[in-house]
Amino acid sequence: MKEVDTIILGAGISGLTLGYYLNKREKDFLIFESSKYIGGNISTKNKKGFICENGPNTVLINNESIQDLILDLKIKNDIIYPNNNNNKRFLIKNGKLIKIPQSFGQFIMSNILSLSAKIRIFFEIFIKKSDNSLSVYDFFKRRFGKEFHDVLIEPFLTGVYAGDTRKMSIKYVLKKIWEVEQNYGSVILGFIKKKSRNISPKSFNFKNGLSDLTNTIQQKIKDKIRFSSKITSISKIGNLYEITVNNHIKYRCCKLISTIPAYTLSEVIFDKKLSQTLKKIYYCPIYVLHLGVEKQKIKNDISGFGVLTKPSDNKSFLGIIFNSRIFPHVAPSGKDLMTVMVGGTRQEQLLKTDKDLLFDKIVRDVRKLISYDGQIIMKHDFLWYKGIPQYGLNHDLITKEIKNFENKNKDLHILGNYVNGISVSDCIEKATILSKKLRSKKS
Repeated sequence: MKEVDTIILGAGISGLTLGYYLNKREKDFLIFESSKYIGGNISTKNKKGFICENGPNTVLINNESIQDLILDLKIKNDIIYPNNNNNKRFLIKNGKLIKIPQSFGQFIMSNILSLSAKIRIFFEIFIKKSDNSLSVYDFFKRRFGKEFHDVLIEPFLTGVYAGDTRKMSIKYVLKKIWEVEQNYGSVILGFIKKKSRNISPKSFNFKNGLSDLTNTIQQKIKDKIRFSSKITSISKIGNLYEITVNNHIKYRCCKLISTIPAYTLSEVIFDKKLSQTLKKIYYCPIYVLHLGVEKQKIKNDISGFGVLTKPSDNKSFLGIIFNSRIFPHVAPSGKDLMTVMVGGTRQEQLLKTDKDLLFDKIVRDVRKLISYDGQIIMKHDFLWYKGIPQYGLNHDLITKEIKNFENKNKDLHILGNYVNGISVSDCIEKATILSKKLRSKKS
């Protein structure tokens, strides 16, 4: 039996951030990672000079924790910010790319919505605030109309969650919009009143991709990480926690922090009620396909962040990120890199297609959309069988059960992208807050 004060499960960005701050305070801890690699969802691959992100493509600087971590790691000068194309996004109309208006005046003059749908928007200020947490679909249909949801909201959230807006909780998926409506009685009036305080957060990447962030942390705490260490059981022995690694090695600790996925924790946790609760969290499968192409042979204008699709577009993908138009350094000179996302709740059946046939279908659709007659000079793909956790209509119950479990089990904490935010910066913030709570506790 081996003893350690604090054990962290998982070496994704949550576990690494927590471990980094514990290490600075000379805490006694270990991180157990089931794979041979750190990073979790952050996974960068360099192929033929193209920098491909299998997971998140950018990180938002939208809280103090991400800023403090970057400064503390001394990697601020390694950050690469996007060029001016970052704010330009496309939708598909009549089979062609159209830019989403970037100002209210452009929006009114555009043909992105019908006249009746535009008029419908102005009636939002007269609609009473919601009494209960609704689905994203019901919330926007009620406040702005179905067309507004179908054309603008559904494609946007497809790019973030890849899920079904009819099953997503507005309270958790679009927390700020929900809070504005609750506080001001109107989304429009609320944002008008808050406009002076709102500053759009910056996004960034690194020279060698987002793995620069996780690799930098790893170098600081590499002696604390145990790779190829699968947790096979978690037990509670009095006030201590006992974990079994790879079915036979046992450790005991005073403090236990889980950052592993909900479906993994559900299989090993000692509490049956929590296990059943965690199993209710659904993870969307996502197929990520990176394509390297010849820049000069793209006939259509793709100078923007990317394009997102609606179900009615009938495409073989959920969206495309035009990576090298945002970050030119991710592709060799004269080449373009784009990331195609396939799957989610909408296209689960499509992912069962033969891989070669699926690739051919995707490439045909992409070629036609961007009017490309050149060669595919680089291909890299990755399948997340369980990719993005969904914040469903039962998420209130799930978060309450997790909180109740933590209250009953002192010094056992649950972090991860399936509670209180899925983004990289959300995870860093949650880990930073917990590290401060643990700071004053004696080891």
